[in-house]
Amino acid sequence: MTESGTSLLRRFYLDQYGCAKNQVDGELIISYLEKRGYAYTEDAEKAGLIIINSCGFIESAKKESLDALFAARKAYPAAKIILAGCLSERYADVFEENLPEADAVFGNGDLNALGELLDKLEEGKRPVIKREQKGVCAGERTKLLGFPCSAYIKITEGCNNRCSFCAIPLIRGNLRSRSADDIVDEIRSLQKRGIFEFNLIGQDLAAYGCDGACNGNSEDPLYFQSPGPLSLLLQKISALEGDFWLRLLYIHPDHFPLDILPLIQKDKRIIPYFDLPFQSGDNRIIRAMNRRGTAESYTELIRRIKADLKDAVLRTTFLCGFPGETDEEAEHTLAFLKEIKPLWSGCFAYSAEEDTPAALIKKKIPAKTVEKRIAALQSAQEKITEELLHGYIGRVCDVLVEERIEDEETSFGLGRCRFQAPEADGICVIRFDPDAENAHSVFPGAVVKVRIDGVRGVDVVGVLSL
Repeated sequence: MTESGTSLLRRFYLDQYGCAKNQVDGELIISYLEKRGYAYTEDAEKAGLIIINSCGFIESAKKESLDALFAARKAYPAAKIILAGCLSERYADVFEENLPEADAVFGNGDLNALGELLDKLEEGKRPVIKREQKGVCAGERTKLLGFPCSAYIKITEGCNNRCSFCAIPLIRGNLRSRSADDIVDEIRSLQKRGIFEFNLIGQDLAAYGCDGACNGNSEDPLYFQSPGPLSLLLQKISALEGDFWLRLLYIHPDHFPLDILPLIQKDKRIIPYFDLPFQSGDNRIIRAMNRRGTAESYTELIRRIKADLKDAVLRTTFLCGFPGETDEEAEHTLAFLKEIKPLWSGCFAYSAEEDTPAALIKKKIPAKTVEKRIAALQSAQEKITEELLHGYIGRVCDVLVEERIEDEETSFGLGRCRFQAPEADGICVIRFDPDAENAHSVFPGAVVKVRIDGVRGVDVVGVLSL
């Protein structure tokens, strides 16, 4: 027994990997284990049960998750180790025979099956559970793994877009949406717990409520009915009382719901932050990715958004080294980036995922070439970000405080402005006089006003304002 009276076996540690959607799954796993009588610990050495909540999106993510499993097995030979998450969902059959390092394998198709897995594990068996995906796993989350007063709200699961390079539908299944009332009830409940920032997440928020639409068919009328399902959801969220931030993360640009723009314009609590993963700026590559837009239509979409919302913030993602991508086509993507000028963008190297159409294309791009293309995009983005961030100098911005740091020599806070999404973007460094009358207002979870007066790389710096 430990000093607190909980046996080592009944203590668990969660090693979290992957995206925000996987983080929500991890939070649900924590809640389930605590309800079952297990005690959460942030120290793996004190745990008798270790859960590796894995990512299976691309090759590098798979390796990171498996390396974590092997390291845990070596460091904690007496612990029971569960490999959970996307990697387990996709390769459960393989791991059942070829991964002895895991005491159990748990896919994320049905998190409610965790009780069955624990029963078998406690009986000394080696359970492997993978279930058909039904609905969206949701429920009370006793512990949030993100920053103070911020939460991710999963509104959909799975995806029908079928981008040729993406394995997500193979892992998470077809699109399923939660009811609007269920989502609003969760937000209302979290409000009562002091949560201020709500980040709506899904593989494609534009497809929310369009579960019956044809796979990847942007011409399906479900995507264009007005008001559409996402717009109706936002209307219900807007009816909630109180002050909060609402952010929409990941909207597929091929069927962007323009009817949400007036709602965002009307309700200032909805942040005009748009995460639109364009992936490429070359029309042939866009088509090869099984997408229906063009560089021109995407540019026009950005123009429309910025015309309606003057403070609109754009984040995007590019995939470098798609099979057959020529130097000229890569230059088209670079030119597209410079044209649309997002405040933030990321890029990742193409990973050939088995059972995806793109994996069958034989014209692979050398790794060194891909690295050069990524470097060119990153260099261009750094210049764009610095230029746009300087536009905030002199402005007073609301900042959500995440941390207060004080010692004998300095006092400052770390937080995020409305144009900075959690984990993905830069931060705001808040300077303040610890003896000032308003110094007490800087604490994790507080929202303070900061006058921006400098830029440091991807971060902004400012002074606490009255």
